[in-house]
Amino acid sequence: MGRARVLSCYQEVLFMNQETIQALVNPGSIALIGVPRGLKAGKVFLLGLLDLGYSGDLYLVHPSAEAIDGIKTHQSLTDIPGEVEMVIVLSPKESIWEVLDACAAKKVTVVVLYTSGFSELGGGHDRRDEERMREIARSGGFRIIGPNCMGIYSPGASLAPFPMMPRVAGNIGFLTQSGSLMTLFINACALKQLHFHSSISYGNSCDIGLAELLEWMYTDEQVGVICSYTEGLEDPGALHDVFKRHAWRKPLVMWKVGSTDAGGRAAASHTGSLTGKAHLWDALFRQFGIISVSDIEEMLDTVMACSRFSRSGRGRVVIISGPGGPAVSASDAVERNGLEMATLSESSRKRLENILPPTGTSRGNPVDVGLGASFELGFYLDTLEVLIEDAGIDALVILGGGISDDMNRTYVDGLIRVKEKTTKDLIVVTYPGFMQRDEILAPLHAHGIPVYSTPERAMKAYARLLRFERFQEGRISAVSCSR
Repeated sequence: MGRARVLSCYQEVLFMNQETIQALVNPGSIALIGVPRGLKAGKVFLLGLLDLGYSGDLYLVHPSAEAIDGIKTHQSLTDIPGEVEMVIVLSPKESIWEVLDACAAKKVTVVVLYTSGFSELGGGHDRRDEERMREIARSGGFRIIGPNCMGIYSPGASLAPFPMMPRVAGNIGFLTQSGSLMTLFINACALKQLHFHSSISYGNSCDIGLAELLEWMYTDEQVGVICSYTEGLEDPGALHDVFKRHAWRKPLVMWKVGSTDAGGRAAASHTGSLTGKAHLWDALFRQFGIISVSDIEEMLDTVMACSRFSRSGRGRVVIISGPGGPAVSASDAVERNGLEMATLSESSRKRLENILPPTGTSRGNPVDVGLGASFELGFYLDTLEVLIEDAGIDALVILGGGISDDMNRTYVDGLIRVKEKTTKDLIVVTYPGFMQRDEILAPLHAHGIPVYSTPERAMKAYARLLRFERFQEGRISAVSCSR
């Protein structure tokens, strides 16, 4: 199979070769084994492929049906006349050994095992079954994703395990042990126009696991940001080795669950994962600049920061606000997250005196443009025009908006014009009641302007990215000095 071998301090780890990677994210042919005739759980795989318009060779295997949803079926995998790169197994647990033997005989490249009922149930027997799967795969020359997983989402290849998933491809990679979380997170990101290169739901990971998948995504130039939902893993040594080689290359946003007793028990019953002690994971993340988050909102916020922010500067922030209270809250959020309230230049202050009304406003930081700015949006936009030219500012946080949809559309158009003139980060905060409608915010997302619902969420995400950048700069400098 041509797999590279790397010895971790725990066990031998096999890293995927290019043929395996190609079959994972852009297979030329797929066979679905055990597709139900009725509308049952396994049918979503077929519906997902048809919905995204998969254009490769698609085969269905069923022991008795002649056709399913108008597509001809084959009685067995070996009856298929053409080559099969990927097999998706929907069959019950009892038939798994016959199916895997057929995969070896057919010389497939990748097998996705949706089938469940193994180590997530607990007990040594079920874990030995997974070890046997891995041995069959290695002797048969193929690799396994799963069992107990939803498999692959790759919009560039029109590959999805669910219908109605986004068709637009991007540069985000998502690795998750939970298949349902795959769809929830990808669809939530799509509302922000954040799009994915690929996502792998790997379940119990009897063969291909997190370390291998990270090795691939870290070195794939088409992936710019990686995020991961992780319950646990068998070989932390392999993960340590991958981080040591590659963690500086690009940000990894990691949501590690199972840190409590209840969470650990839930992870064991979900994917059979051994979660490990929280403080050990935290130490590993700090050592290698991994961005740790604790829920789906934090993961989305941070992925948006990694995708949209310029990744430059020292974290010097200016706040521009009409409402006063939120500006105070935003100032707290800046310092609480280790960022710096920027000092405006004398030139900027003088120019603002000519723009803002003399009363009810402030020319410090925060810059208070006054409540009248909700009626006269030019106060916001003219202030931004001044501050994007201030060399002491890296990021501008804008709080507020207009009082009608039409005014907010004008406001959004103005923000986009300002962004086109600068490399500084514009961060828009839209409190409930201010500019919350998706159709109004969509142009901001389309032009790469991050939008958050509170300044606290915005500053936390921005600070996380800056900490990774400092780790990255230190790592690159250390490498340069050692040469």
